[in-house]
Amino acid sequence: MKFKTSTLTLNKLKVKSLKLKARRVLAVDPGFDRVGVAILESDKVLFSNCIVTNRNDSHELRLLEIGENLNKVIKKWKPDSLAIETLFFNQNVSTAIKVAEARGVIIYKASEAGLEVFEYSPQAIKIAITGYGKANKQQVENMLQRLVKLPADGSKKLDDELDAIALGITHLASQRGI
Repeated sequence: MKFKTSTLTLNKLKVKSLKLKARRVLAVDPGFDRVGVAILESDKVLFSNCIVTNRNDSHELRLLEIGENLNKVIKKWKPDSLAIETLFFNQNVSTAIKVAEARGVIIYKASEAGLEVFEYSPQAIKIAITGYGKANKQQVENMLQRLVKLPADGSKKLDDELDAIALGITHLASQRGI
């Protein structure tokens, strides 16, 4: 935890007060076609979006696009930490490998920027948001609308973007020690 120290002089006594710096988290739901991204601070969603890669681009260009877009978000919003979902796949192995590679780019870019990295399983996120580890997407979305005010940009949020917001809430709650 980062603290900002200030010193106050009272009757020749120096008293140090600690001001807790607000935690700003970059939450990422990793993917290859779409990467959900959200910036949260003190239970507020400051920004959310999806990085969508072009399916016609080569594999390496798509990874580069994810990294470059993530860099822009990090530079603009200056988060303290990255919260990222762990991999869970029971489907296509080649898709799992592509998502793992995208995840590697995401973790690399966050580490390069000096962010602390935290990982959460899909089940842990569902438990934190709904209280039930097998909650479906609709149940998670319903609880998100009750927990935070979602940015009103007029568009419907994609699942990946909502997952990133849920991940950010999970991280902030776990850092508070609730």
